[in-house]
Amino acid sequence: MKDPVSTCTYNLLYQDLKRFSKDGEYFCKELMAVFQQRADLELTYSKGLQKLASKLIKASKGMKSNSTYSAWCHVSDEMYSAADAHRALSNAFQQEAVLEMRQVLEEHNKRKRPLDSVVERMGKRVSANWNDQLKIKKKLVGLTREHEALFNFVKNNKQICTEKEKQKMLNRLTKSAEAQSRVDDEYFNINLDGHQIRLKWENTLKNCYQIIQELEKQRIEMLSNTLNRYSLHTSSFEKTLIHSQRQTEQAIQRVDMEKDIQSLVEETSVTAHDNKAEFLIADYFEEDSKSLMEKDRKRDAIKTKLQRLEDSVAKAKKDCDGLERMMKTYSENPSFSNKKNLEETEQLLDETTLKLDLLEATQCKLSISLAELEGKSRTMHRFSDSIKKWKDKEGEHSVVQLARPVKIRKTPFRSRQSLRNSIIYQGPAHNTQSTLESTPAIHEDIGAVESASVVNGTLPRANNDEQGDERHSIGKCKALHDFTSDRDDELIIKEGDLLEIYQKEDSGWWYGKLNGFIGHFPSTYVEELPILSDVKSSDV
Repeated sequence: MKDPVSTCTYNLLYQDLKRFSKDGEYFCKELMAVFQQRADLELTYSKGLQKLASKLIKASKGMKSNSTYSAWCHVSDEMYSAADAHRALSNAFQQEAVLEMRQVLEEHNKRKRPLDSVVERMGKRVSANWNDQLKIKKKLVGLTREHEALFNFVKNNKQICTEKEKQKMLNRLTKSAEAQSRVDDEYFNINLDGHQIRLKWENTLKNCYQIIQELEKQRIEMLSNTLNRYSLHTSSFEKTLIHSQRQTEQAIQRVDMEKDIQSLVEETSVTAHDNKAEFLIADYFEEDSKSLMEKDRKRDAIKTKLQRLEDSVAKAKKDCDGLERMMKTYSENPSFSNKKNLEETEQLLDETTLKLDLLEATQCKLSISLAELEGKSRTMHRFSDSIKKWKDKEGEHSVVQLARPVKIRKTPFRSRQSLRNSIIYQGPAHNTQSTLESTPAIHEDIGAVESASVVNGTLPRANNDEQGDERHSIGKCKALHDFTSDRDDELIIKEGDLLEIYQKEDSGWWYGKLNGFIGHFPSTYVEELPILSDVKSSDV
């Protein structure tokens, strides 16, 4: 017997996206374990770091090939060469990597946990209704067959029966007809209910699909943010790590978060617009050419059912016309409604249109049966080629294939500016002097300032130029490395440039002036010059 759940396009898309999400969750769990163990093994890090790098490579193999996950492979390579230089990173990894990933994973699991139960529950309702339709159909066919046998018996024996026996058989015939009518109405109502249940299930799948897709976007954003903060931390290490660090930075600079999110949307979105959905339509005993029912009685019964369908079709068309006028009014006068009302009206129009199509398909099938019964030629209908029949041990069943385009809205992905202003997790502030004390003495001149400036790796928000002009200089610094940026609020500096410092931010970005231009620049790329009047070690 056909399974309406396993063949649904919405369900197939949802299951594919779930597998994609499961792989992403596995990667994040493995990555979180890597950072946690790396923080615990900082004092004896050489062997531990090599083991974790291998583990990270293994975890990355099963992921989709995009710039974000590829960059993590380069990070694992850098971890091999940096095994003996990561003692000062323990606290930074714990606060900015492990805690954020745990927070994101817990939030994602909390949001995804109820989705499967809702989808499973609605799928069971669809299957149950499908089976109920087949059962009630079987019951209706049996009652009709029994009624016809009783009718023929009464007809053939009315001449040899007494009046009392004749009245008794007529009573039995009346009760049989009433029972047949009740089951027929029940079959008709269950068939219509099945369409509503199917629509609710599809809407549930669409909503769950969009929730998981949005969570996967957040996951890529989080991994991209972690990569950026990782770059800020590793850029302050001693000169022996510069070679491996440059390779990692090149991989991270190739990360295109927006492109990765677009790739996610394209890989998990629907490309086919000609999706066909199958719906059961009512089959009646009177349509069976091999039944014992007389031709005239068959014709009358089919005409009665056609009249009922005609009334239902007329009502559905009236409902569609009203909803279409409402949609037109909303479109011409946006002030009459909001987005939510427009979506609800559009969904109601879709449901009513589907109901109309199913009623007309059933009407088409009965009209064809009536034409064959009366010996007339078949009239063409828009559903004539869409109605198919299939058999199982219970008998022959009819389904209609309707065009059901998959309607899943694509939510816009975040721009770089949106990403900078909406970082998921903000690391806690750290004491500058305590960070200075943990830095090796060999880097007193440069490394201490850099370590203190990159403890919090979150990106800053830009200040306007007018505010920068009003500030007084609090010191000067010298550029140690070249820094380029395509943003208007960030300075482009070259090695040896002298900059005025207006403000030092805990995020690791400073605000200052160079050659008449005001903007942000990374503190790890510069060395603050001492103030000659009064220099103290704590001021560094």
